Amino acid sequence: MEQASKQRPIKIWFTDMWHGFDQKNNMFATSLARRFNIEICNKPEFLIHSIYGKKYLKYDCCRICFTGDNTRPDFKHNDYNIGFDLIDDNRYLRWPIFLAYGVKPSVLTNSKDPEILFPQKDRFCTFVVSNKYALDRINFFNSLNAYKKVDSGGGYLNNVGGPVAHKRAFLKAGKFTIAFENSSYPGYTTEKIFEAFLSNTVPIYWGNPKIAEDFNPRSFINVHDFQSFKEVIEYVMFLDQDDKAYKQILGAPPFIDNMLPAKFNDEIYYTFFKDIFSSSSTKKSLVAAMTERMEYARYVVSKTRRNIQALFSNRKMSS
Repeated sequence: MEQASKQRPIKIWFTDMWHGFDQKNNMFATSLARRFNIEICNKPEFLIHSIYGKKYLKYDCCRICFTGDNTRPDFKHNDYNIGFDLIDDNRYLRWPIFLAYGVKPSVLTNSKDPEILFPQKDRFCTFVVSNKYALDRINFFNSLNAYKKVDSGGGYLNNVGGPVAHKRAFLKAGKFTIAFENSSYPGYTTEKIFEAFLSNTVPIYWGNPKIAEDFNPRSFINVHDFQSFKEVIEYVMFLDQDDKAYKQILGAPPFIDNMLPAKFNDEIYYTFFKDIFSSSSTKKSLVAAMTERMEYARYVVSKTRRNIQALFSNRKMSS
């Protein structure tokens, strides 16, 4: 393997990312620097952007869009996409966000002994969320909480005296944890179930109806396998009262055959970027570039108009 320091510099930049994003210290810059000679440059050859703005439209270089949210890939404005969708396209990489979590998913292949873990469970079920708009998750919490208290340690529906400081330690104390996504879509798997597995608790999962293609179906409770929340809660009640049945799930490996699936191997990620960086077709046509610059200009004007209207509206309310 050629050392990154001996390769030609690859100029990359980031835009429209989430709040607090660091241009130099982030999951892409760090991981790509292990294999490529990366140069962070605001006049890039390759732009990596997310979905929190439209600044990417003013860049004429090769664009790579990454989303950690339940949104669809946009091949109209981007050369490549990274996300959750189950798409077979050489311009697309399915790379769920838990793969960039900071903890290698292969750690889940470490053996675990339910006889050691079970005595550590001094809570029935845990729940940590801040989003108050995910109604399915809220309804399930309320229904399960009616059976037995669900300890909620997040910013929303908190019932433990305030947000917990150490999420994984909090989850670890629970026999179960509610690991619901904000929304449901095939392939949409975030860090929620992964965090539960890291915490050695049994996830009660809802979100990706094809979640069993990512994780061992014997290692968690898949809400999509039931006809109703009522049936799910009845099953949780059964496991709560049958230690042997519960331990079977608690001790099951998160991945089938206790092996990291090939699709989650780092080499797929690096091969995807290697192909992008070695591609010669990274420049857009002049017509496409001009069209997108006009689209960006319209976006800026529209956003400015909304800000001015909001400013005058606030002044009228305060006068």
